[in-house]
Amino acid sequence: MNINDDEALGLINRLLERLHQADLTNFGSHLQIVYVASGGQHVENQINIGKTLPSPPCVGREKGHIHQAKTQSQEERIRQCIALLMTERYGGESLFCLQAHWQAVYRILVDKGYCHNSDYEGFDAFIRRVMPEEVNKPYKKDSVKQISKTDFALPFERWHYDPQTSTTRKPYDRMVAIATRFKEILEENGL
Repeated sequence: MNINDDEALGLINRLLERLHQADLTNFGSHLQIVYVASGGQHVENQINIGKTLPSPPCVGREKGHIHQAKTQSQEERIRQCIALLMTERYGGESLFCLQAHWQAVYRILVDKGYCHNSDYEGFDAFIRRVMPEEVNKPYKKDSVKQISKTDFALPFERWHYDPQTSTTRKPYDRMVAIATRFKEILEENGL
C-alpha cells in the first residue's frame, strides 16, 4: 500500500489516539513503527508508552499540554474504578451508601497523588469530571470538606479507631472497608 507522508502521519496520529482511548494496560508499553519512505529509505522510530503519570489531574492542565491524552485516559480509568466501587457489597448492602463515604475516595486519591491534600476545590472539579453516571450516593463538595474535622484527614495508613473521637466502631470500619477496596481497585487497574 502506497501512501504519502501526510497520510502516514495521520494514520500514526489516529493509532496513538486510539491507544490512549483504550486501556493502555492491554497493549504493553512499546510500539515500534517502521516507515519506508519513497526510494526505499526506511526510518525506524520507537515510541515508548510508559506508565509515567503526569502530575495530579486535580491541578488542572492547559489545553494542548503534552500529557493531555494520558490524563484523559487516566481519568477514564479512575471513573471506571469509582463505578466498580459503587457495585461492591458490604454484608447484605452496598458498600458505598453515604455521602460521607466520598471522604474515603478523596483520601485515597490524595494519598496516591492524584489530588492535593486540602484542595477541596480541585477535588470537586476532578470528581465532577470523572464521576460515573450512576453512583450510590451523589457527590457533594460539603460532605468531603467535613473530612478536615475527622480522623480520616490523616493519610490512610495512619487511620486508627479512637473511641474518644468516634462514637461507634461500625462507621469507622465501613470507611476503612471503602478506602481499602478503592485502593485495591485502583491498583488492580494500574493506578
